[in-house]
Amino acid sequence: MRSRAAGGPFKHWAISLALSLSAVGACVSAVAEGGAPPASGQGSSGQGWITASTPDAGDGGVRCPHGALEDPHRGFVRCLEPGEADAGWLPPSPQPEPPSDDAGAPSDDAGAPGDGGAPGDAGAPDGAAPEAPVASPPPIVEVGEPEFLNGEVPNVTKRLGRLSADLAKCVADHGGLTGSSGNVKLQFLVRVRGRAEGVEVLSSRGVTAEAERCIRLFLKNRAIGVPTADPVGVTVTLSLKPGK
Repeated sequence: MRSRAAGGPFKHWAISLALSLSAVGACVSAVAEGGAPPASGQGSSGQGWITASTPDAGDGGVRCPHGALEDPHRGFVRCLEPGEADAGWLPPSPQPEPPSDDAGAPSDDAGAPGDGGAPGDAGAPDGAAPEAPVASPPPIVEVGEPEFLNGEVPNVTKRLGRLSADLAKCVADHGGLTGSSGNVKLQFLVRVRGRAEGVEVLSSRGVTAEAERCIRLFLKNRAIGVPTADPVGVTVTLSLKPGK
């Protein structure tokens, strides 16, 4: 009787140990086959471990409303519990593959003639800069015979003739001649100090308005010569011919 009583607890302990080892073996087999043991109290109704082949509930609802952990290599999804949705240990969401380096790059044939390339590129050599406009040569400036009012200014024609190169540059730098020839009629006053004052353009032909303004500003307060009276009015015409 005593030996049977002594063997009773030992027998119960041996049975419990065998059951525990059997459970551990089942868990190891499940993991080795690509599955995972379900959490306690969790089934396949939207919580716990769900294999990729598990069908949806059929009611149109979200299978994992609180997020999920996915393992595409083993083929299962673990739905998160409400308290695990914002857990800091969760791995980041999978990022999409970056586009290839040549995605969106223009084709080497872009802009080629007949291939629908950009207009204006056909026939242009690689690396060639656009041609700059060719500037016309300065015109030839001839000073006409001046007209005086209330006296005269000796040698005014000679003094204006010395400035002809600068006057021609005004025309060349501001549009050049707009016709086969041109002229600019000027009027100004000369006082005792011998400078052109109040220079105005009375009329012009064959030149641009910018060229007229350049000539007027260039002659303003320019030394012309001492007049015989104070003041003396001067009217003079500049004739312009194409330069060579």
